[in-house]
Amino acid sequence: MLYPGQASLDAVRNKTVPLTFVNSAFLQSLDPDLGFLNLPFTITDQLMTKPGVAEGILALVRSYVEPRGLKVFAVMRGADTIVIFKNRQVRTPDDMKGLRIRVAGPGVYQDVVRSLGAAPVVFPAIEMGAALARGAMDGIITSPGGWGKNVQDAPSASLVPGLLFYTYFLAADKAWFDALPSGEQKALADSARVSVTEKWGEMQADDARLVADLVSRGATYTAVPGNAVAAWRERTSGVTRDFSAKHPEMMRRFRAVVGEE
Repeated sequence: MLYPGQASLDAVRNKTVPLTFVNSAFLQSLDPDLGFLNLPFTITDQLMTKPGVAEGILALVRSYVEPRGLKVFAVMRGADTIVIFKNRQVRTPDDMKGLRIRVAGPGVYQDVVRSLGAAPVVFPAIEMGAALARGAMDGIITSPGGWGKNVQDAPSASLVPGLLFYTYFLAADKAWFDALPSGEQKALADSARVSVTEKWGEMQADDARLVADLVSRGATYTAVPGNAVAAWRERTSGVTRDFSAKHPEMMRRFRAVVGEE
C-alpha cells in the first residue's frame, strides 16, 4: 500500500509497515535539523554524484533518526523539481509573486515558496491535479513523473535548476530490522544501496527522457538558463541564511560531508 506524505513516515513509526520511502520534507517532523535536505540550491545532481557524498549524507541522517527508532538504508533521487501550470511559465522570481503554489510537505519547502512572494499550499500528489483544475492553487511543484500524471490539467512546466530538490529515504522500523538474521540485514542493506542510492544517475536520465516525451506530445517545457538562476539564488538566500543561524551544528556537519570545510 502507498501512503501519501506524512502517512508514510507514520506507518513505519506505528509499525503498520516495516519499511517505506519517506519524502525528506517529512523527516523534519523527527528533527528540524533535517530540514537541511530541503534547502534551495543545496542538494543537486552534481553534488550527489560525487564519490562518497550520498553515503556521507545517509550517515548524517542516520545519526538523527536511529535514536528515534528508525533505520535508513538508502537515499533516492526524487527530482530536480519543476513548477507546472495550466498556461504560464516562470523565468524570474517575480513571476511567482502572489501565486498559490503546491508543495509536497511542510517546513523548508514552504519557506522557499514564501521567499519568492508566493503562498505555499501543502497537498498530497494524488489530489493535486484535481485541486489545480478547480482553482484551489495556481501552480504545482512536482517531479517530471508528477507532471506526467497531471499534464492534461497542467501542460506547461518550468525548471529552475536546483531550486527545490526532492529526495526520498528508504526508512525502516529499527526494532524490526534489528530482529532480522544478520544475513538478511546485510542483504537488505546491500540491495538498498545498489538498487536505490547508486541509481541516482539512472533516475536523472529517466526524468530527462520523460520530459522529452511529454514535450514531443505537445506539452511546453522551459528551463531557466544558467545566467538567470542567480536571481533565484539571491531571492531564496534568506531561507538558507535563517536555517543556518538556527541549526549551525547541522550545517557544519553537512559542509564537512560535502567537503566545504
